Amino acid sequence: MNDGYGQGCPIAVALDVIGERWTLLLLRDLAHAPMRFTDLAAVNPKVSPNLLSKRLRALQDHGLVRRRQLPPPAPAIVYELDHRARNEILPILNALGRFGAFVLQSAPAGTVDSLLAQLRLNGYWVLAKGIDLEAEYRLKLGPYDIGLVVGPTVFEPTPRPPRTPTATIESDLVTMTNLFNAGLTLADAEDGGTIRISGDRDAALVLLDRLTLGPHLQTQG
Repeated sequence: MNDGYGQGCPIAVALDVIGERWTLLLLRDLAHAPMRFTDLAAVNPKVSPNLLSKRLRALQDHGLVRRRQLPPPAPAIVYELDHRARNEILPILNALGRFGAFVLQSAPAGTVDSLLAQLRLNGYWVLAKGIDLEAEYRLKLGPYDIGLVVGPTVFEPTPRPPRTPTATIESDLVTMTNLFNAGLTLADAEDGGTIRISGDRDAALVLLDRLTLGPHLQTQG
């Protein structure tokens, strides 16, 4: 931890705790679900193990995160947000996500490989939350038309969409980002024509729900 800003302003005080590099991203991950150290490292591959340990210890020292031993048959240790901290940090994370959607509006489209790579990282959130179906999705997101294979232990995006998808989701990255960060409800997105779901709607809703940063997917207008 650095020396801090040395200001009594609440924003400065908050940044003394969460302003370090990687800290907000770790809070983002744990806001999705409790996660193992190895999973946190996989979602954030550019952070070294030593720095990851340091950031997690600091979050524990501040009472924001705790370590918990899972019961058998999965004797693993997970990190999770304190429930009070989660209630306070979730609106901040969602606001940052919506700001990201604003930035995306004027950003050039990235490569399909970069989208696939990011989806693979997001898959750790989905698998940590748990998903009890097997499905193949077609995702038509702006200029991208890709596939996604999902199962209880599988989350694998592919550059080619399946011929007979379980469900197809047509949208754009800005809409999806706002949907996942409480900036838009699914009903409003569908009414506005910025997202269209075909095929197995229930399977599509499960996927969207697992990718949403919050307690559940907002489906009401």
